[in-house]
Amino acid sequence: MPVFEYECDRCMERYNKDIDSLAEKHNKTNATKIFKANPGIQYIEVTEGKSKKPKFIMGEQGASGIRRFKWTLETKDVLYMELIDFKFSELVYNKEEEKDIKCPICKKHKWVRRIFSTFKAIFDDKNKRAPVPGDDLKFHTDYKIMKDEEQANWVGQEFLNERFK
Repeated sequence: MPVFEYECDRCMERYNKDIDSLAEKHNKTNATKIFKANPGIQYIEVTEGKSKKPKFIMGEQGASGIRRFKWTLETKDVLYMELIDFKFSELVYNKEEEKDIKCPICKKHKWVRRIFSTFKAIFDDKNKRAPVPGDDLKFHTDYKIMKDEEQANWVGQEFLNERFK
């Protein structure tokens, strides 16, 4: 399956700018302004360092499809945030479909770019896939021999029914 991973540079920059702003001024008015301006931020919580009492909480915790982050600030306060991930994956069969991909957060295509796919790195093992054009001839022949042996050793249901009556 041609699953590719993409990320939105604009959303990533907005997150970075908002996180820097919250780290500098972690008060409720600044957090409210950021929470309303950025639709990708789902949850903000600032707690006191030692007592772990929440100073303020915004949004709902535990939504699906989000990433949770924790930062310890210079004042020993702890900032928790839940963000919609600016990285996303899409199923693309040809290059023309790639032009229509939009970021799920900002709904724009302009800042979306394809990145290195960890899925491809994990599942691109030659032992677990069929040969593709561009693979060496030995891999094609070894794969064919392996499949022929599997088919020759396969025991059908009729054979099992005859043996175990």
